[in-house]
Amino acid sequence: MKLRRSTASIVLVGLLCAIVAVIASVSVGSVSVSIADSLRVLAVHLLPIDLDVPPLPDAIVWNIRMPRAIVALLSGSVLGVTGTVLQGSLKNPIADAQLVGLSSTAAVGALLGFWLGYASGGPTIAVVAGAVAGVVGALGVRWLAARIGGEPSRFILVGIGAGLGLGALVATASIAIHDPRIPDVTFWFFGGLGAATWGVAGVLAIATALTLGGIMPLARRLDVLSLGHEPARHVGVNVATTLAVVLALVGLGTGASVGAAGVIGFVGLVGGRVAARMVGPHHKLAIPASAFIGAVFVVGADVAGRVGARGFDVPVGLTTTVVGGAYLVWLIARNKVPV
Repeated sequence: MKLRRSTASIVLVGLLCAIVAVIASVSVGSVSVSIADSLRVLAVHLLPIDLDVPPLPDAIVWNIRMPRAIVALLSGSVLGVTGTVLQGSLKNPIADAQLVGLSSTAAVGALLGFWLGYASGGPTIAVVAGAVAGVVGALGVRWLAARIGGEPSRFILVGIGAGLGLGALVATASIAIHDPRIPDVTFWFFGGLGAATWGVAGVLAIATALTLGGIMPLARRLDVLSLGHEPARHVGVNVATTLAVVLALVGLGTGASVGAAGVIGFVGLVGGRVAARMVGPHHKLAIPASAFIGAVFVVGADVAGRVGARGFDVPVGLTTTVVGGAYLVWLIARNKVPV
């Protein structure tokens, strides 16, 4: 009963924080919309009530800012969870999707989706292509690491190498193609939410649900994996199969996030580490906690970027990288992570 109450309290507090973050997000921007008007717009669209809402705030809040907030929320939640899962399964306290190269492999698929599939499905094709590339990339990096040793450290080293190479390839291709439908280089390094639509949010929501729905039942196996791969084998856990399933799910969520919002760095690191400090190492609690922490982190970073910069749109990943980089330095300085 205690575990259930703790899980319920995490979800309740997380939902309240996420709602506050979304309300702030839809109220902030180059065109001023009061919180009262934002709440009226949301109430009209989400509740069975009829209120008098001016057309301009309605169009801005519901058609432009709300999809942006939802994409930020979903991207942050799935990236936060991938940080928790990778840190536990790979026994590395600072692992996240960007560190192990999954963001860059997903970016390849997203780039191809933007380039080849835009005419048939618009930017939603990039989300699907990113998700597929994320799964393939995760399993590919796992296979390469297994061929040269199979230990978690090998996986991370292979991921770093593959990620750097593919990241440079994506950046070069985005410059060389000269297609206005393809986001510029900053999208592939620091993310971007300016082009978020309801279609993109819908596809990302499906990928996020599949990722979180697949990871939660594996919480106990992840607890055992976090003790080490050899101890996990001794108690009967099929380490190879479990890792393959976990990495495929992580690749799916990361790829969809990259296709929707580009590469947003350090969310997994922050979400995973903060969740572990708040609720402990057990994945039954850490997974939902990291989902809400990552979601609020990305939405908050987007709001901070719009408030702090007047007249231009600061890439959300730039803000998360500044905060996450400072947090990593603090962790190392306080001997919270091994070096």
